[in-house]
Amino acid sequence: MRYSLLFLVFTTAISISSCSQGNQQKQQVSLSPGQKVGGKCEGCEAIFESPTAFDKLKPVDELPDFNEPGPKIEISGIVYQHDGRTPAKDVVIYVYHTDQGGRYTAKGNQTGWGKRHGYIRGWVKTDKNGFYQFYTLRPAHYPEGNAMEHIHVIIKEPDKNEYWISEYLFDDDPLLTEAKRKMYEYRGGNGIIKLIPQSNGVSHGTRHIILGKNVPDYPYSGLPKIKSGLNIGAGCPAFDPLHLSGADSGKTACPMCKYGYGQGVMVWFNHANLDELSGFAKNLEKEMELRGEKKLRVFLVYMNPFHNQNTNKGEEILGRKLRKWCNEQGLKRVAMLWVPSPVDPKSCGLYKINPEAKNTLFVYKKRKIAAKWVNIEYDDESLKEILSQF
Repeated sequence: MRYSLLFLVFTTAISISSCSQGNQQKQQVSLSPGQKVGGKCEGCEAIFESPTAFDKLKPVDELPDFNEPGPKIEISGIVYQHDGRTPAKDVVIYVYHTDQGGRYTAKGNQTGWGKRHGYIRGWVKTDKNGFYQFYTLRPAHYPEGNAMEHIHVIIKEPDKNEYWISEYLFDDDPLLTEAKRKMYEYRGGNGIIKLIPQSNGVSHGTRHIILGKNVPDYPYSGLPKIKSGLNIGAGCPAFDPLHLSGADSGKTACPMCKYGYGQGVMVWFNHANLDELSGFAKNLEKEMELRGEKKLRVFLVYMNPFHNQNTNKGEEILGRKLRKWCNEQGLKRVAMLWVPSPVDPKSCGLYKINPEAKNTLFVYKKRKIAAKWVNIEYDDESLKEILSQF
């Protein structure tokens, strides 16, 4: 069985979340009789053509074309519940794509939807940590040259009907123009992947999937309403995190000691998946640039999910991953802060952060808590409400 070395990073990064999120699961809402998720989906029933029974599927699959000539790729990631934090186990993922000639080629023994989807298709089922991985060749453009390289994907959760999510696309595809990026639907989260060449000749890509994200008729009541954080009016204590981006990047510095005299935002977040925070962080970066750092400071406080692993190598890998993510988002003003754990008494404890909360967000002014939110969505509506405080 092929397992990427990144599997260790993925599973370690979510180990805290999967152990402490029983309450999050309660927010899942059951489907009403006759209700379907995702709308019309021609060909989605192909997911049931798996040659292996669902209960026997593994989290890793090698598609039939992998050992043929062509650019070899490996794609892996974590599937999360709709909260974007809780790993989702036993989710079946069906993928299919074109061959090296850009066609969905069927072979002599193909039946059912295999006649249209071709022989290059595969099935995986997430493990207890939500992990999945598949090996294949990078698909080619259609012969007409009018479509981006893509991999189709269909999802089947244990308690819901099958539905499609946005295709896997490739960030370096010349046909993936800015206009087409803006049209991308982000169903199930961001599927535009960056391939990273590996020493074994197989390029690696990561896609995390958020179940129900931008999927019509997906039943979900939102994150639980819980208490977390200092009360409004309380003073902001001093603490000394490592800064991974922003003005003090690479240094250990107290944000309130240096900048507490002004005003700003602190986002304490306790989830390993950074994808859903991307747009939110970029918009805050733009706001800092527009308003100026004297009028707005932003601190993203990452509560290290490696805290119970006690491995320096794990922290080093995660630190590099976080710095890389900050660079990819263009965070020059927004400061990403690293604290030892979601229960660290010298940081999270001082701010009374509830480790069960996905996020706790403060607006501070002159070193006092001026507003607070817990378990917010990282969307435009939340951002507008937060910025209305300034």
